[in-house]
Amino acid sequence: MTDRAAELSALADRIAAREDVRDAWTAKSFTDRILVVEVPPDAELPADVERALREHDCRGADEAYDLDGAESAAFAGDLDDGRRYRFVDTRSRGELQSYVVD
Repeated sequence: MTDRAAELSALADRIAAREDVRDAWTAKSFTDRILVVEVPPDAELPADVERALREHDCRGADEAYDLDGAESAAFAGDLDDGRRYRFVDTRSRGELQSYVVD
């Protein structure tokens, strides 16, 4: 695991430990590292969580990918038991490799 991956994994763990957050984790999306945060169904992403993510160079996926649409740049959708937000690590964007196996 790279230093950056470890840093974001630790950040996700700290966010997931909060009472107002259901879960948080990192994932890989082709060439980008994604940090996902889920909150309860009727809640919004806490402002201080979004601020902490921005301080770690993570931007809402719509903002990072220059897309329009959602109510917030990070909003990824409603779930049966929560709301999901998705952030892209802009510091290491494009550095990961995905492989296709024939």
